[in-house]
Amino acid sequence: MYKKKIPARTECGLHLFKELLGGKWKLMLLFYISEGIIRPGALQKKISADRRVMTKQLDELLQDGFITKCSYETKIPRVEYQLTPLGKSLLPLIMSLEKWGENNRTVLEAALIEKQ
Repeated sequence: MYKKKIPARTECGLHLFKELLGGKWKLMLLFYISEGIIRPGALQKKISADRRVMTKQLDELLQDGFITKCSYETKIPRVEYQLTPLGKSLLPLIMSLEKWGENNRTVLEAALIEKQ
């Protein structure tokens, strides 16, 4: 397993947050799992992420205790994800960020267009 050469900074909560939730899709994955989109294929369609990257970030969220994974050994195996209490505790923050994005949509869209 990969081991970082530079140790994670943990002197403040923001550093801890960045270390554990800094992945490109992690907050969106948590948001959509909370909305009831719990199958990997449906999550991939919703966020349009590369399957390998999304799976890696789901595995990290699982390892860090934000989600649980339930595997069903049926004829066609399936997997579903659920939020843990730790994951659910992030929902007010995620919803606040989503509201901020909506409230500032025009400015943010203009900044995106300028970057392209």
